[in-house]
Amino acid sequence: MKKSFFLLILLLASCTSPSSPTMSPPHTSPSETPPPAISAPVYLRVNQIGFLPEDPKTALVLTDAALDSYPFDVLNDSGESVFSGKTGTDRGAYGNFSHLYELDFSPLTVPGAYTLRLGDTVSPRFLIGTDSYAALIPLSLQFLHVQRCGDTNPALHAPCHLDNARLPGGGTIDASGGWHDAGDYIKFMLTTGYALDIMLSAYLRHPEAFAETDFLDEMRVGLDWTLKMWDAENGVLYYQVGDAGDHDHWRMPEYDDEHFHTRPVFPLPEERGANVAGKASAALAMGAIIWGDPASPVYDEALAAKYLQAARELYAYGATRPEAQPSNPADFYNETTWRDDMALAGAELFRATGEENYLEEGIGYAQDAGNGGEINWANLHGLAHYELARLDDSYRPRAVEALQADLDPVLRAYEENPFDAARPAMFWGVFEDMLGSSLEAFWYEDLTGDDRYRPMALAQGAYILGRNPWGVCFVNGAGTTYPHHPHHQIADILGVELRGFWDEGPVPRATFEEEGLSLSGEDIYAPFQSDAAVYHDDVNDYVTNEPTITMNAAGIAFLSWRIPPTP
Repeated sequence: MKKSFFLLILLLASCTSPSSPTMSPPHTSPSETPPPAISAPVYLRVNQIGFLPEDPKTALVLTDAALDSYPFDVLNDSGESVFSGKTGTDRGAYGNFSHLYELDFSPLTVPGAYTLRLGDTVSPRFLIGTDSYAALIPLSLQFLHVQRCGDTNPALHAPCHLDNARLPGGGTIDASGGWHDAGDYIKFMLTTGYALDIMLSAYLRHPEAFAETDFLDEMRVGLDWTLKMWDAENGVLYYQVGDAGDHDHWRMPEYDDEHFHTRPVFPLPEERGANVAGKASAALAMGAIIWGDPASPVYDEALAAKYLQAARELYAYGATRPEAQPSNPADFYNETTWRDDMALAGAELFRATGEENYLEEGIGYAQDAGNGGEINWANLHGLAHYELARLDDSYRPRAVEALQADLDPVLRAYEENPFDAARPAMFWGVFEDMLGSSLEAFWYEDLTGDDRYRPMALAQGAYILGRNPWGVCFVNGAGTTYPHHPHHQIADILGVELRGFWDEGPVPRATFEEEGLSLSGEDIYAPFQSDAAVYHDDVNDYVTNEPTITMNAAGIAFLSWRIPPTP
């Protein structure tokens, strides 16, 4: 549980087998001496989306063959070599392979579509250009369309969960709408709030990255459900719809309306829930800014006023409940912090209103919160520090200090990991944390102009998008080889591709085995598994292959920093 056009044609290529290298004839001029034949299979791992022209550009080679200083080429779409180099550092043995070589082709900056060739092996295609990432945001939004609940024009399924939700002590409320959290149909304010916060903050910082998408329409699905979950008249905030019993039936979501009718909804208990209220307040404040801007394509003064009023109320409500509320049961999302959420709410309410008390209180919460170690569904510390620093120059040194405290340990892990993953070990949901470190690096550079963490930030995206042991681009529909069989009820029942979902990422073999799962078919990635990291493109593997709204939110936020403004 925890957890078209030319460019699209380039990204949505057909899937090739991960265990069989793609072959092509060697390319040498008549005067060249051909390199010696390679004695073992070669597997090229490259970011299958591509690079901005100024990016460092590297790929990795898994093999048992000794390939020190072995020549490689970068080929254009006509099969012509446009760059030649030699294998660089051997990073040593990995898993079942004796060598992991680095290929560096950073000097190549000419826009175009390319492949790498080493010996007879050719890599997946990738792009170089300022628009390399442009198609991924609309693709990623397709997953959120499927996650829609209620009468919100969802994709792949009918309107669902339209009957009122059941209160613990009797009675019902209308809790329809919002997003299903993952491969099941539970809805959490905790994860919806995080997803809204991370995506709306990205939009406010880089609105141009979301041009010509239905991003703001999608954000209303989450914002309007947030309004429903706040009963201002009675001072009650509901934090969850559905419970562990949701997992008892593998079914389409509309089935519930006919057979189950009502699902449980949970109000926050006394004196708890500043984390839920803070996240919701921050999201609604950002909604008020966007929909209240006369220059915005979605300008709606009345809606903005409604968002702002609820943001104010929820902030005040959270201030009276200084303790975190986890999910029910807590095993799903056991959040323990809340000051970071209230700090972010203070920042966004100040941005929306200009009222100094929100800024002062937000800074107070942020200083008490300190740094958080990473950005993920349970942790908005870094975002709060960044947003406060953007609003108050005097707070900038403290924000920079907090971000640096988060980033220095992951930088060391990145430097020590053979595949550049910025974590000393994998864990359940690791990709969300890796992208969180990328975001903190971007925020740090934005505040300071210091790009010391940028290579680490880009490497996390490269790992997720193909430069990993399995050669998988972990976004369905992007790159050449991507997941097809997520742990997701709608996609599995219908037998369709779940377009645009970002996967959770690998775990240590021991973590997977502890769950006692059996795969539904052959493990096509068996040669590339190791004790340190396993991944399965299998519907039964909810550990490494279940999509979540928070992972997609982190992916969308990451992409907003990879799409340069149009000159």
